[in-house]
Amino acid sequence: MDSGIALAKKSDIPLMLEFWRNTPEIELGGDDEESLAVFIQRNPSTCLIIRNEDGIIGAVLGGFDGRRAFVYHLAVHSDFRGQGYGKKLLDKLITQFKAFKTEKVHLFVLNNNHAAMTFYVKQGWVKRQDIAVFSYNSKK
Repeated sequence: MDSGIALAKKSDIPLMLEFWRNTPEIELGGDDEESLAVFIQRNPSTCLIIRNEDGIIGAVLGGFDGRRAFVYHLAVHSDFRGQGYGKKLLDKLITQFKAFKTEKVHLFVLNNNHAAMTFYVKQGWVKRQDIAVFSYNSKK
């Protein structure tokens, strides 16, 4: 893939988890190696990473359910923010979603992550005011 972006592989999962766990703005919820392996297997062209010689500097998971697409855990290491890496990841992901003929893409941002909200608005995303998100933990 271009711009230093690569498809995430199962072997990347431990480094991706470590990367996200060290990114305060990311909430992993119940994501673990097993669930991410299943996710990447189901979405092989929309799980992306950017790495340098020291490791992963950016990552995103994209999921498509056949109707809508979703963006999860888009993050860039704090030392590399403001250099266009987040935009490159998002643009590549959206290009992949368009190939699936996806009309709408959703993402979730923690309420206190104002930097992410500003980033997405600058990319043309619209913050929804008409819905609330509810979650149910089926593992209980």
